Amino acid sequence: MANWFLGRALAEEAEAENAAWSFLGEGVTFWVTVAVLLVVGVSVYLITRKKSSNKKSFWTAKTMAVGAMCMALSSVLSLIKLWSMPMGGSVTPASMLPLLLFAYCYGVGPGMVLGALYGVMQFVLDGGAWAALGLIPNLLDYPIAFAMTGLAGCFRGSKAKMAAGFVLACFGRFMASFLSGFIFYGQYAPEGVTPVWSPLTYNGSYMLVECIICIALGLLVGERLAKELKKVA
Repeated sequence: MANWFLGRALAEEAEAENAAWSFLGEGVTFWVTVAVLLVVGVSVYLITRKKSSNKKSFWTAKTMAVGAMCMALSSVLSLIKLWSMPMGGSVTPASMLPLLLFAYCYGVGPGMVLGALYGVMQFVLDGGAWAALGLIPNLLDYPIAFAMTGLAGCFRGSKAKMAAGFVLACFGRFMASFLSGFIFYGQYAPEGVTPVWSPLTYNGSYMLVECIICIALGLLVGERLAKELKKVA
């Protein structure tokens, strides 16, 4: 019964919040439109922007191919759910690892771009399940959260630095999802649970496990995989 009331409250609030966007379509139609426009817009910008006279553009055909490969690997791994949460989020066999390795190899900027595009793709693959919640929480939970995987590129050069970068990236993703939970879902926390504690424990419960898996595999095979990625590009 409590879940029914929560769902009803979320639906009513989302309906009012999305009224301003009704001219673009409702539900999944609107979000697929946003996703397509975002992907096309970023792709056009990256392909057509002018190269600096003294600096070569990073996004070549090869680096785009590497990025697409990492997105594809992450997407496949994300479909394998080791542990799913009732309101979104899951533990996977290191689905973030290809994105983290891309950022580790090529830096923060390219890593954040790839992560944001992956986030949009994840929203589409999820079927727009949370579209009714509104624009801002979905931005925080998808493109912004996964863009934080680019922070793995802050530290490079050794296994210890790789691990530090992975921790920072996972923490960045956690903070984006935590803010979404605190701002938009905190008011629906169970009685006796604070709006801070509820999203903190909910998001931390699965992201901590995911982070540990990514760091462990990164320490085992990360440097070898990073070398192979650099050879391809």
